[in-house]
Amino acid sequence: MKRAKIKAVEDEISLKELIIRALENEIGKVKEKNDAPWEDLKGKGTTGALRPNDSGFKNQNSK
Repeated sequence: MKRAKIKAVEDEISLKELIIRALENEIGKVKEKNDAPWEDLKGKGTTGALRPNDSGFKNQNSK
């Protein structure tokens, strides 16, 4: 917080404005990221060893 106050004084803006700008920058970065986070996992492993029981979901046919 101390660094933020110093930065605000250096930029001659209020602390509130500095925080708003920082949040807007973070939101912009999030939007730039891939909308499908699972695509980031492409090439990170294999599914060959997975079995249906590994999913954690109950079998839909069993009641």
